[in-house]
Amino acid sequence: MRLILASLLLLSVAIAQDERRVASPNGQIEFRIRVALPEPAALNQLAYQVSFHGKPLIDTSFLGLEILYQPVLGAKLGLLSSHASKADHYQSLVAEYLQDGSTGRLINVEVRVYNEGVAFRYVVPKSSPLENIRIENEDTEFRLAQGADTLNRIAPETPISLPFVAEEPGVGWIEITESRNGSFPPMSLMRVEGTTLISRLAKNGGTPNLAMDATTPLTGPWRVILIGSSRSELVESKIVSSLTH
Repeated sequence: MRLILASLLLLSVAIAQDERRVASPNGQIEFRIRVALPEPAALNQLAYQVSFHGKPLIDTSFLGLEILYQPVLGAKLGLLSSHASKADHYQSLVAEYLQDGSTGRLINVEVRVYNEGVAFRYVVPKSSPLENIRIENEDTEFRLAQGADTLNRIAPETPISLPFVAEEPGVGWIEITESRNGSFPPMSLMRVEGTTLISRLAKNGGTPNLAMDATTPLTGPWRVILIGSSRSELVESKIVSSLTH
């Protein structure tokens, strides 16, 4: 028992060392990305959190891409490196990960944090195991930390079109949307349980359950969380229109 507890403690310390943070220029919004455990005995997986004015807005939410006939891209991985930078209206971070040394698949997450919200996207570098990439779906979660009356009116498994707007009582308003690129299928949301939403990709109409057949390197569209103290602040945001590259 002591050996098991010691192993779990070492694993927790290693995972905590992988955490990277990036804040908005005014310091009011913070994005954290790390490798976390979805549940005991599960494989570790990419996860993120978002806070606003020091309060949780998005609780630990998991990230990943479902690849046809392969394990989820975003699980059983470790941090290779990270790079932070600043621009006029945002601060950014690129975190690079390697999935299971024997598999050798790579996945990066690029993050930009503005005073009005957060944008992040998947970047899949070219690697021998993933020269061709066949994406079944996307598993980007949005776990609302404070809940929302809007969610109570949505039945589980119900498709939700974008943008999705909700108030998180005591914290602020959010709008979940995307900045499309031409090749990637459009995203919708689905409530899976409690306050958790998950991204779903439109199917390509050819191969059953397949959303996209592409080659790497592959850069996905931006997943955007607009954040404000009032709904009007969301309307005024220019983040989506600025994400052209």
